Amino acid sequence: MPKAVFFGLLISFTLASISAHAGIEGFHDRYTADVNGQTWVLYLGGNRGLPSMISAKLQMGDALNRHMLLGSVEGKEITGSYKPLYGGAMAEEKPFRLQRISDNSVRLVLAGKQLLMSANQQEAPIDDTIIGTWHSDAKLGLHVDNPYMGEQWSIHFRADGTACETTYMVDSRKPAPQRDPCDKAASQRWKAENGKIHYADDKGQWQEQFNYRIMGGRLVVSYPGGERKVTNPASPTRVSAQ
Repeated sequence: MPKAVFFGLLISFTLASISAHAGIEGFHDRYTADVNGQTWVLYLGGNRGLPSMISAKLQMGDALNRHMLLGSVEGKEITGSYKPLYGGAMAEEKPFRLQRISDNSVRLVLAGKQLLMSANQQEAPIDDTIIGTWHSDAKLGLHVDNPYMGEQWSIHFRADGTACETTYMVDSRKPAPQRDPCDKAASQRWKAENGKIHYADDKGQWQEQFNYRIMGGRLVVSYPGGERKVTNPASPTRVSAQ
């Protein structure tokens, strides 16, 4: 098959839902692994157009380092090719092999390198690139009687899988206080998947909160209702997870 045709199909194949994935006997929909302190996540999905094929996405630690995989299933093994999701139009295809070695673990072989991954559903994937405290620029003009007062938003993503966010008023004539939202705001369990942040509710069910991306050193957050928050361009303040 010509490369152009192959990768045209590859990009068009989206990950199927968990119910569609149920037909991939013996495999789970998500596997994770710790690689040098980063959480790698492999998402598997069945392909409705080609039942014998599987499309998958491998997130190597952060949301920008993703690869798409397309392969065929045969017994306890999936084989095929993979390529970067972003900026990979001219990249060379590389082979992968996914071997099921137990009910909850697989061996992923990427171009000869092996990685053991677990299907432990208790592990929530986090994005190491956003760990720390982010502060938005002050949003002015909210109070007619005091145009110098503005609203500042802060969010703290902890490496232990908890997060805090809060909004407070600041005076634009003074240096903005770099407050840690976890000093007063309640903590939430968080996870990052597909460029989205999810919080766990009181029953442990995950609820999508917002989309996010990093642009020019800024964390850009977009809520489902259309509201958007942009942090200052400084690197996030690294805060201990303790």
